[in-house]
Parts: sequence; C-alpha cells; structure tokens
Amino acid sequence: MNQPVSKRLLFARAAGIAAGLAGLGLSAACGPDAQPEAKTAATSAPAKAPVPILAFNWAGPEHRFSLANKAVLDDFQTRNPGRVTIDVGEGAAGVNLTKIKASVAANTPPNLWSPWQVEASDLFSLGALVDLNAELRTHKDFGKLKGEVIPTLVDGATWKGKLTLMPMFPDPHGLGYNKQHLVQAGVALPKQGYTWDDFVAIGRRAAQPPDRVLFNFEYTWNMFLWWMYANGQRPLTADRTKVLFDTPQVLQTLEWLHEQVTRTQLARHGKADFNEGKSVTEVINAGTVTPPRYPNVDPGDGTGISLTHYPLGPSNTKKEIGTSGNVFGFVVFKSPDANKVAAAAEIAVWSVRPDVQLKVSEASGHAPANLTAAKDPNLSRALKGNLLLNTLNDLAKYNYPTPNFPNWGQANTILNENLGRLAKGELRAKEALAEIQAKIQELVDEDLRRG
Repeated sequence: MNQPVSKRLLFARAAGIAAGLAGLGLSAACGPDAQPEAKTAATSAPAKAPVPILAFNWAGPEHRFSLANKAVLDDFQTRNPGRVTIDVGEGAAGVNLTKIKASVAANTPPNLWSPWQVEASDLFSLGALVDLNAELRTHKDFGKLKGEVIPTLVDGATWKGKLTLMPMFPDPHGLGYNKQHLVQAGVALPKQGYTWDDFVAIGRRAAQPPDRVLFNFEYTWNMFLWWMYANGQRPLTADRTKVLFDTPQVLQTLEWLHEQVTRTQLARHGKADFNEGKSVTEVINAGTVTPPRYPNVDPGDGTGISLTHYPLGPSNTKKEIGTSGNVFGFVVFKSPDANKVAAAAEIAVWSVRPDVQLKVSEASGHAPANLTAAKDPNLSRALKGNLLLNTLNDLAKYNYPTPNFPNWGQANTILNENLGRLAKGELRAKEALAEIQAKIQELVDEDLRRG
C-alpha cells in the first residue's frame, strides 16, 4: 500500500479499468459529459476489405460473350458494395485456352473465366477448377437457382458428376428460311414437327441446284451433329461411357446427308452463300442476328427470315426437337485463398439469377439459361423485340450441348478427317463411322481413367 506508484503503473491500471468497464458496456467516463461514441468505437467490428477478383474474358471486349460477363460483374458489384474488387486486366482483350493453361501451369490463373463446356471439362481434368456443386452446397440460393436452369445445360456443364461451369447462357441455333424464296415458289412456311421428307419437298420446289441449294453440308463435326441430333441420336450414352457413332441412326443420318450432296444436289459441299441468295436455308444463332450477317435477306429483325427447328429425321420416333449447341458461363479456379474462391463462386451463381439473366440477355442478345427468366414478359423487350432473338429463346430449351469430355477437341479432329475422306470418295459412310467410333471411344476411355 505504501509502495511508490510509477507513471507506467498508473497508466496500466487506468487502461485495465477502462477495458473492464467497456466489457460491461459502460463508458470509462461516468459523468454527464460521457460520449456515447466511445461505446460504438469499442464494440464495432472492423469492416472487411473487398476481396480482389481477377476475371478474364473468353472473347474481345465488344463480343456478346464479354458484354454478358460485364452485365453480371457490374450488377454484382452494384448490389454487393464492398464485397469484391474486380480486375479484368489483360483478359479484356480475350484469353484463349492455351494461355489459360499456361497461367495454370505457372500458378497464376484468374479467379473467373467464361469458356464453353468442353474447355471447362478439360481444365477440370487438370485439377484447375473447383466443383461448383461442392463449393456452393451451403449457398442459400444455389439449389433453387440451379433447379431453374435448363436441365440439358446443367447436364452439359457437368463432367463425372462435377459441375465444372455455371451455365450463364446457351448458344442455340435453328434453321432459317429465306422467306422470299418460299413465296416465289409458293411454298408454305414449315410447321413445328416437320420432317426430312417435308424438308426435301420444300427443296424440290424452292431450290434450283446447283445455283441455289436447299442447304449446305461441309462435312464437319458440328454440321454432322446438328442433323444427328435431329434424327434422335446423341454421341454418347447417358452415363458418358460409350460412344454411339456406329448406330443405325447415325449411319442413316450420314448416308442421307451424303445423298443430298452427291445425288439430289439439294445440298452443297461448301458455304451456303445465304446472303447472296444461293441457299434457301442457313443456320441462325445470336451471332448471325447481332449484328445481322445477312443484310440482303434480313435486317436482323426477322422480317426476311423464318426461323424454326431442324426437321426431324425418320429415326426420331419420339419426335423430340433438339439441336447440338453449346453452353457458356463462369468457371471458378482453385486458389490457396479460400476467400477468392468463395467470392468467385458467389459471382458465378449470381449470373443465373432471373433478374440478372434479363440483363445478360439485354447486353448480349442471348437467350437466358434460367427458365424463369425465359418466361418473363420483360424478356422480349430485353431482346429488343427482335423476332429472331425471341425465337432463339424459344428454341433454347431444346439445346443439347455437345459432349464435354476433355478430349472432345481431338474427337473433333477425328470426325473432320473421316468425314472429309467420305466427301473425297476415299471412304464409304459406314467405313468412316467405324473409324470414328473406334478412335473416339479410345479418347473417352482415356478421359474416364483420368483423375
């Protein structure tokens, strides 16, 4: 009690008393001049710093895909202030898969990228991406939003049970008819559910081969798959373990296409020249509408083109409308910083909110992936009242993404090589398909063995 008290001890005791009073919710100053701000300062948690996110574009800054990305990123930042800071950086000009793989190898990948489903499965097989099903399992809105997305898009974005990509929008396409050619020939517009026989009948009246053909077939994998899907056949079994290029339906498809090129000449092996009036039909997707690729046929509002689904083949006994297409959306890269992964995944799921999907459609012209947004009465306005874009929105629910196993790029090469040999007369259709079947099955088997 009689020990001398140093200034240091007095300050320490005073600090301890103040801390004790603060812990009880009281001010260290008990008089009438006590300031309530002292309580706030002592009990408030410090604000969290925004999470820095590096988000690369897949295409250039003015491309419709990049405009879709920007619509999502801008909306997320506006409505979640202080959550993230987003840097696009060199990705503003668009970054391809090769460069992304190089960044993964150097441990410098972005946090977000927006490829198509095949590139997503390829990156996932390298261990570069998170499984969004697992990352978002506790997200309060993920289950509901995922359930609103077109089921075939979710399936197309999934590899080995893992959601590798958040389906932001599909890229459906249909068959567009030059209305003037049909009017001149006195041919009615095709009705939903029309068949290959109906299609050929249109060609016999409206086409004038070889100057004006009904359609073009370039002996490439994508054109082949469009017609294969229309004939009710998919490239893989539902469990994605077996290739189905050797089925009777596929042979029927290829022989029919080859016949239209070589015998009836209703099809041209080469470009359609639709805009020059040299083809009755052409493939139409959002890229052909915004801006219009065929100004001599249609200004882009649908007044000159009748857009509908591909005609149904004879083996399509279920009469299912369906076309091969792709799905694009955000992928989330693994990172040692869990906060960056969580924030990037939040942005990815934000992209499929119905209200955000309308902004994506307005920015890009693409049909939404979310079925709730697809039914919104405001969507037609978001698509600028454009008949062609609105028809693509109707066709989006029939969009079946091309297979997304990691080796699909090599499968494309195999398809193109053998279809090309058929075009040159070096192989018959059955021989070409046998070669395709064996080689692509090896690729699928290899991918299934990978981690």
